[in-house]
Amino acid sequence: MSSSPTWRLILRQPLRTKSLFSSFARSSRTSFSTGDSLICDDAYLKRATTSTYIDHWFDSIRKPRSFYEQWEDNDDEKIRRYFYNIDFQGRLFLEETSPKNIATSINDEKFLNFFFSSIRPANDKELKFLTGHEIQDDYPFVSPCGKELNFVRPAATPIVFHTYREDDSTLLYGGNLQQAFDSTHLVVSAKTGRLYHLFVPPNKKKENLSLPGGEKMAYGLIRSSVAVALSENIIIGCDGDFFYNEKHKIDWLADENEPGAWAMPDDGTVG
Repeated sequence: MSSSPTWRLILRQPLRTKSLFSSFARSSRTSFSTGDSLICDDAYLKRATTSTYIDHWFDSIRKPRSFYEQWEDNDDEKIRRYFYNIDFQGRLFLEETSPKNIATSINDEKFLNFFFSSIRPANDKELKFLTGHEIQDDYPFVSPCGKELNFVRPAATPIVFHTYREDDSTLLYGGNLQQAFDSTHLVVSAKTGRLYHLFVPPNKKKENLSLPGGEKMAYGLIRSSVAVALSENIIIGCDGDFFYNEKHKIDWLADENEPGAWAMPDDGTVG
C-alpha cells in the first residue's frame, strides 16, 4: 500500500526514529510502542530500547533473599507464599531471580498454563496480609494453587499475548493458552503508546474481571514482536486516529485499564 495525504502506513520496522510514524508521535506527544520499546524522541528511545533499563527496574524491586525464604514453609497457616514477576514478553520469573532472561524464566508449559489461567486480583484477605507487611502496592494479582499463594507483580499487565498465529487468527498467552484475535478489540495506550488487546478469560474465570481490581486485567499487553507484525495493518489518519486495515478504528486504552503503580515507570525513573 502506498502512502497518501490521507493515510500513512506504520512501517514494518517502527523503531526507526526517522519514520513518518515517529515524527507523528513526537508532534502529538504520544507514541506507538511494541511493548518493551517506545517510539518517541531519540534520547528516550535510546534508553527504552535497551535491556539495561528493564533489568535495572527488576533489580530495584527485588527484595532481600530472607524476605522470600520466610514465607516458603513456616507460616502458621501452612500456606506457602511465593512472589513472581511477568516481563513485557509474558515470561514468568520468581522475583528473586537475577538476571531475568529466557534461560532463567519458567518454561514448563503445563505449569504456565495453570498459573496464567488462575491469575486474579488479590482479595481482601490477601491484601490484608500484604498491608501488614507494607507491600500492598507491589502485588496486585494472585495465582492460587492449593496451599500455595503466588503473588504477582507484572511489568505492565498480568496477561501478555506473546504469539500471534496468523493462520487461525489466534493469540497465545501463558504457555499455549489461546484466545481469538479480533482487530476491533485492539486499543493503544495514550500514556505509553503500547498496544493492547481485550482479554477474554475462560468462562469459569470471567468473574475475576468483576472483582475489585479486575479492570486492570481487562486488557492484555501485546508482545513487541507481535505488535511489529500487526503494525503492517495499522495506519494513522491525518487526525491522529489509528485504524486497522482502514476499517476498524483503534480506541485509546481507558485510564482505569492502565497498569497501576506496581508497573515499570515509563518516565525513566527507577527505584
